[in-house]
Amino acid sequence: FFFRDETISNTLCDPYNCKMSSAAQKYNEKRRKAAEAAIEKELDTGQDGIDFDGLLKQDTKDAAMGKGEQELFEKKMSKEEKKAFQKAKREAKKKEKNKKAGKPEEEKKEEEPAISNLTIGDLDPNSPEGKAEALLEELSRQNIVTTFEAKKGALHANTRDINVSGVSVAFHGQLLIEETQVVINYGNRYGFIGPNGSGKSTVMKALAARSIPIPSALDIYYLDCEYPARDDITALQAVMESNDEVTHLEEKATKLNDDMAEADEAQQIEIQANLEAIYDRLDQLDASTAESRATTILFGLGFTIAMMNQNTCEFSGGWRMRVSLARALFIEPEFLLLDEPTNHLDMDAVLWLEEYLSKWTKILFFVCHSQDFMNTVCTHIVRLDMTYKKLRYYSGNYDTYVETRRAQDMVQMRQYEAEQRDIADIKDFIARFGHGTVKMVRQAQAREKLLEKKLAAGLTPLPEEDPQWDWSFPDAGQLPVPVLAIENVGFAYPGGQELYRQVDFGVDLDTRVALVGPNGAGKTTLIKLMTGDLIPTRGQVKRNGHLKISRFTQHFEEKLDLTMTPLDFFKQVVMPKESIERIRPLLGRYGCTGDQQSQIMGELSAGQKARIVFAIIAHEQPHLLLLDEPTNPLDMESIDALARCLKKFKGGVLMISHDMRLISQCAQEIYVCDNKQVTKYRGDIMDFKMHTRKENNKKLAQHMNG
Repeated sequence: FFFRDETISNTLCDPYNCKMSSAAQKYNEKRRKAAEAAIEKELDTGQDGIDFDGLLKQDTKDAAMGKGEQELFEKKMSKEEKKAFQKAKREAKKKEKNKKAGKPEEEKKEEEPAISNLTIGDLDPNSPEGKAEALLEELSRQNIVTTFEAKKGALHANTRDINVSGVSVAFHGQLLIEETQVVINYGNRYGFIGPNGSGKSTVMKALAARSIPIPSALDIYYLDCEYPARDDITALQAVMESNDEVTHLEEKATKLNDDMAEADEAQQIEIQANLEAIYDRLDQLDASTAESRATTILFGLGFTIAMMNQNTCEFSGGWRMRVSLARALFIEPEFLLLDEPTNHLDMDAVLWLEEYLSKWTKILFFVCHSQDFMNTVCTHIVRLDMTYKKLRYYSGNYDTYVETRRAQDMVQMRQYEAEQRDIADIKDFIARFGHGTVKMVRQAQAREKLLEKKLAAGLTPLPEEDPQWDWSFPDAGQLPVPVLAIENVGFAYPGGQELYRQVDFGVDLDTRVALVGPNGAGKTTLIKLMTGDLIPTRGQVKRNGHLKISRFTQHFEEKLDLTMTPLDFFKQVVMPKESIERIRPLLGRYGCTGDQQSQIMGELSAGQKARIVFAIIAHEQPHLLLLDEPTNPLDMESIDALARCLKKFKGGVLMISHDMRLISQCAQEIYVCDNKQVTKYRGDIMDFKMHTRKENNKKLAQHMNG
């Protein structure tokens, strides 16, 4: 490299020498930059001349185009298959070597087939390997692509923690998380949170399919669908059916004992560890206590003894979802994944599940938007940062997460503002003195280099801000009392038992009522009686002739045409006389922004579709809102927006909900639907929670004692 003394004055050089010096300086500067670039490239590629950036882009492109299936399959090889594959490679190498040396080809011994000859169809679909491959096939069908940073060496047979770096998950080519770390430790209970549509369910599917390295010692159960409606199996049998794991474990233990005789010392240690884990698991699944455990779980989830002995085809989808949840809890997997487990539960069942999961000693990873539930259950919170596409980890329950994040965001904001002030000062100095005296120019150049270093090192990003949606339902005007009155009403479905008897109940524009009670008590039926969808068998429901009612139901998607985009649906169905310029701000206010407005609604998440329904309700300008489990599909930010909106609303509100946070913020009165009556509860929602928990424990103790 060529250096020159900056202290030498230009006046000491004659014009010719100065000209030559300037040319040499430019030449050496060019050579210096080229050398630095070569060194950086060599360092980046590990001195192998490998373009990792190019390879990463090509791998991601290939994965998105469906390539790389052989590599994906090799990651899932069993130990025996890996041995066979390595043996085949050695034989091929030896054969090639002999061929070059002119030696005759040795007669090939009969050997196990190489992994390249194996197909997914060769695997037992009921084996863990077969189930994992089926899940990977399902990911491929749904265009979910997962990549991760591979590490040298195999996972230890007994490890029960998950730690994978460089994880990216893409859905239809769109990255949901990018180059992030997945850290899940045994014994922790993780609440997984993030905005609607951020990809939480997709990430959970990728984990369930073992698309990243997960220790084989961890058996995974992912609850994502209801139990099938079958006429040949009862609810109790469906839960007990999962006890087939005992047979599989016993067969596995027998095989391991047979392998022990031919194993070397290292293999014997590994086999012994696996046997101990299997025998521990068999103790947990003791057949003599299995039925008692199964009935206790079903009872806690709201099943009576009679319901336990009904065929699953006799239950609604919500009750069959409880059967699936009971199966998951009965199996007690090492790694349990739950997606919105409280959605189909009533208040009693939610409180029982909350207490049950708070004692879970293995890995629990679940999506939930109930703050109260997560405060009781969680030991850690994982947040999907939608802005930077990273997973952020926080210790403690939800309230601790809120405090920790607030403190972190304050520190990050101060650091960001300090860096921006420094950059502004440097730029200002360069702009003012970059063309002055030699001394000032040199200082400006030094500042410019300092700025380049700061930018190259990376600046502190702005903290991610959760969206603050400005939801509001317009005032529809006043109505004279009574707005809606239920007088001496009785009701029974044809051929069924009486649900209500002599019910008197009234609603006006100041009403803020939360309706609670067990499933099957008739809460949704009461709303249908109020709207006129059902006619009372006795008594009458009186409604003001000018009353406008809007409903949000558990089947809210029925309000939408899922084959249309939000913009087209509003323009053609909801607001045909309004311009697109009027429709866009209304959708945007409820969180349907940007590309979502032109996306087919069937491709949106449940929370995104729910926001569109609330936009429709706002357009309807109701006097009375009847909300049936409105928080089920919503994220935290949307629930907060709904709570603020209901508090500002000038009309009446009657809600069915098990979300303590929403009820505590919006409900002024609590009414209990039970025993064919609707009665006012004397106390707030937390009093009701504690009372219900005591009653549940009492009933459970009575059940366990016969």
